[in-house]
Amino acid sequence: MEKVIILNATELGYQVVRALGRQGIRSIVLYDKEKDELGRYSKYAAESIKIPHFIEEPELLLRFLVEKKEEWAGTLIIPTKDYTVEFLAKHKDTLGQYYIIPTPDLPVVQRIVNKKPLYDAAQNLGIGVPKIFAPKSLAELKALEGEITFPCLLKPGLGHLFFRKFDCKMLEIYSFADMLARYSHLTHDFTDDEFELMICEIIPGPDSMQMVQHVSYVDETGEVLASMTSRKMRQDPPKYGQGRIIKSERISDVDEMSYRLLRELDYHGFSEIEWKFDPRDRRYKLIEINTRFIFYIGLCVDCGINFPYIQYMDLVKGQKVRVNSYKENVYWIHLYKDVLHTALHHNMETLSLWEYIRPYVGKKSFAMLDFKDPNPFLQQWKQHIKGMLGLRNAEA
Repeated sequence: MEKVIILNATELGYQVVRALGRQGIRSIVLYDKEKDELGRYSKYAAESIKIPHFIEEPELLLRFLVEKKEEWAGTLIIPTKDYTVEFLAKHKDTLGQYYIIPTPDLPVVQRIVNKKPLYDAAQNLGIGVPKIFAPKSLAELKALEGEITFPCLLKPGLGHLFFRKFDCKMLEIYSFADMLARYSHLTHDFTDDEFELMICEIIPGPDSMQMVQHVSYVDETGEVLASMTSRKMRQDPPKYGQGRIIKSERISDVDEMSYRLLRELDYHGFSEIEWKFDPRDRRYKLIEINTRFIFYIGLCVDCGINFPYIQYMDLVKGQKVRVNSYKENVYWIHLYKDVLHTALHHNMETLSLWEYIRPYVGKKSFAMLDFKDPNPFLQQWKQHIKGMLGLRNAEA
């Protein structure tokens, strides 16, 4: 049986499990807790193994994989979270003796994950980025008082660490007094900036519609085996968050910039580069790069580019699967989140009734709903219903 190891199989991980399963490749799912690990319910999961607390204690995962080295020798390990990308890069020398590790070396990953050096690399290429400030002391922060335009964003350079602790990607700041208070709290009175914070301007306009994505797979020789672009239509939560509706769309403006940036970073493998259109100078500005499969990977598969399979064939079989086209105007729908946020937060979105309905008419791809593999979708709704009932009981 052909198989891979999947590190965490939440909604993203499940879509990877499904994409490979359709090609006859089964997944061994390693996870740390039951909640949201929906991929373990898939018919394409050969095995699911719980390793409690490996997020907080990664040495537990390392020890487990080393213990399994003979049984699973030569198996591709696929990360689906930023911290597991960093884990594999950090332990690549050890694990690479027994397994196939898809991540680049640690310095390459760190340069991308940390937005400060990433933005420096982009600017050196003449690629636009949002205006940022990175004060290292209270005096440096106070010196910026007249230069910062509010509202602005307080963003972590190490976003995956920040998200794990606060369950949000960034903070919107409306005054300098609020900025001082937040910086002081998050840096322990400027003694320890564990998240490498930076102040970032807000590019005018909503992320929805103006945010686009370039995804690609680059092999170790630098050849782009496949790529496509898409547009974020609605997101969760509505202002700053993951897309809940994504549309495949050809956006050639970001192709050349994306390729130049990946070459400059010496990056190979799968990546997603997020860009936001700035109406002030009519340029796309770099937002971030994700070095693992992305939340809407199912859209890519349903548009004709099975990136997980391309990676598998390249790294495991040594075969190049090249895809030169993809279906356009296909909508990827995260059904639960779209229904929930449309009902609760439609007042935050300036969308017409037709714009809400349009993704459900015509070509579409569902994040979780799959009639040939229904159990993960059913388990997801079961978890959400239990969670809502539990909340109501607690409030009562």
